[in-house]
Amino acid sequence: MNGDLSICITNRLTTAHAYLTPCAEVKLPARCISIAILTIRFIDTSEKVIFLSFDDGPEPVFTPLALASLKKYQSQATWFILGKQAEKHPALLGDIYQGDNDIGVHSYDHVSLTGLSPWQIIQQLERTKTLINAATGQFWPYFRPPNGAYNNKVLDAAAAVGFQWNVMWSVDPRDYQSTPQQIINHVLVNLQPGAIIVLHEVTPSTTQALPILLQEIGKRGYRARSLGQYLQEFSGGNEE
Repeated sequence: MNGDLSICITNRLTTAHAYLTPCAEVKLPARCISIAILTIRFIDTSEKVIFLSFDDGPEPVFTPLALASLKKYQSQATWFILGKQAEKHPALLGDIYQGDNDIGVHSYDHVSLTGLSPWQIIQQLERTKTLINAATGQFWPYFRPPNGAYNNKVLDAAAAVGFQWNVMWSVDPRDYQSTPQQIINHVLVNLQPGAIIVLHEVTPSTTQALPILLQEIGKRGYRARSLGQYLQEFSGGNEE
């Protein structure tokens, strides 16, 4: 199960407050029994919807281009943003939100969370969560750890600050090392209801591929939607 159903025995607000006291040596509970955080790789639905997700933004050149493509094809997506990028470009978070897209947390500076202490993990997630809230007034209760690397310690820390979903993916075109056509081909070959597709908006190839990809998805009868529109309703999507 890899800890995907790890839950915390103490009150969430009390626990989070304790972790945010830097002078104390804090450790997460070894076993948890009351607050669940679920890992998903796709949404379990027969509806012809897919879920595009963008990691590592926001970025001043590529984010507006991605938003323009999504708007043109009446589509939505989910961003998993880096806190350090959000600090540089806070207005872009508002633009993402105003486009009916979701904004989850990736981390603050793309460090591997599994190598950090519980307190350091909390800092990475909470700092980025706070930046999102300051820009949008919203909190989306899901995150994606850098490189998809997580363990029980990471999941327990995320649950302690209010996250409910650890979002992985079912389709990875490796856009950071692919041509636009390779990205398009990979996604279309693996297209199926409920697919979660991981992309990186800071990759030029992805920016070039996105409008064509959205057009081709539409031709096949699919719609691209944000995770928040479906996570609560279809909560059974490949929970481990």
